[in-house]
Amino acid sequence: MPPPNYIYSLLMGNIAQPQPESIAETMPVAEPPAPPAWSLLHRILFRFLFVYLILYIAPTLVNAIPGVSKLGQFYFRAWHALVPWVAIHIFHLSGQPTTYFVTGSGDTTLAYIQNLCYLVFALAATIVWSLVDRRRRDYRKLHAWLRIAVRYTLALTMFGYGFAKVFPLQFRFPGLAKLIEPYGDFSPMGVLWSFMGASTAYIIFTGAVEVTGGALLLFRRTTTLGALVSGAALLNIVMLNFCYDVPVKIYSMNLLFEAIFLMSPDLRRLLDLLILNRPAAPADLGSLPLGPLEKYRWMRFAAAGVKLLFIGYVLFNHVNYGWKNYKQVRYPDNPPLYGLYDVEKFTQNGHELPPLTTDATRWRKVAVQFPGFITVRAMDDSQRGFSAEYGKGANTVTLSQGKSPKSVFTYTRPDADHVLLEGTLANNALSIQMRKIDTSKFLLVSRGFHWISEFPFNR
Repeated sequence: MPPPNYIYSLLMGNIAQPQPESIAETMPVAEPPAPPAWSLLHRILFRFLFVYLILYIAPTLVNAIPGVSKLGQFYFRAWHALVPWVAIHIFHLSGQPTTYFVTGSGDTTLAYIQNLCYLVFALAATIVWSLVDRRRRDYRKLHAWLRIAVRYTLALTMFGYGFAKVFPLQFRFPGLAKLIEPYGDFSPMGVLWSFMGASTAYIIFTGAVEVTGGALLLFRRTTTLGALVSGAALLNIVMLNFCYDVPVKIYSMNLLFEAIFLMSPDLRRLLDLLILNRPAAPADLGSLPLGPLEKYRWMRFAAAGVKLLFIGYVLFNHVNYGWKNYKQVRYPDNPPLYGLYDVEKFTQNGHELPPLTTDATRWRKVAVQFPGFITVRAMDDSQRGFSAEYGKGANTVTLSQGKSPKSVFTYTRPDADHVLLEGTLANNALSIQMRKIDTSKFLLVSRGFHWISEFPFNR
């Protein structure tokens, strides 16, 4: 407490009163309160999620960085050695399910076992980590770095799938062979691919949604919105994969989980705003987790520059790759026999075979769309595919099927609408007269879009 004479002099005006600025300068600056410690369950859950997500996203991150993609090969080799061992010695499996082979499926036996290994490793690491680091109050810095890694991984994936639809490559309009295939012979996945491919506009729309979600994930302020957009798109993809038996179930579920992880810190705020009609406090965006380097302006500028270069590099690659491949699809190099044909006359060893619907030998229709392949549909609706190799400078095409001997056929065009194939197949001399089908007559091709429809046209 000041002495009485000081108070008296102050009241009498003998001592000048300090200005507010002087008071502020002399007052001690209060340090911001320490953030609350995470609960035990929160810390344990974070440790598990950190290990699992890093194990899962590591290959994508490594492969995306120029110059270090070879590191991903060591990662894959390690898992390709461990997972078959687990399949054989732990699950007592044998045969093809225990080997890696070329497949378009992401839901193989080894894929499930590898994902299970991720979970087991994450659980074991969580136990050890919790014992060693049990005194830590929180993992805010590590959480910030993990969010950055997951954001960019998910964004890269959304770009990959999105640009493959913006430039319609993943789905294409049903091919010539598909147009003559009975609907009942479609697989569930074939139905989905044909449904998506039938509308180029819808393909581009779905791709634009995925690209938008990925772009929003690249910035802290729009991360939650990006996670919501990406999560909505991925939830639809997960349901399509399950409902149409598309073998990408494991991968799509993990991508959806990444989106949920990114939006989870804001779920309470979204609940307050959208459901409970309560005011939601602004999110703490924080800053780049650069540690002591945060105070240097040049470091922040350098980080922003690296980010812009990386984004530009990724976008350039996707756009350049997509456009080049789309031009090849849009303007393909069609084979000499390109077209869909109706077999009018089929002669085998000098005898013309009647068009009996029970005959699996006589050809009914022929689809030639790709340079190296010909599809044949027999009278009984069975389908066979032949590898095709066209002769240079001669009207010949060599057909082969598996390990069977190759067969050389000559083809002539009596007129613009007909093709005559002659050759030997499976020791049978064949003469096949085919008439070209006008594919524009197919309703799926010709129906198009209508603003006005007096009645539904549903066939």
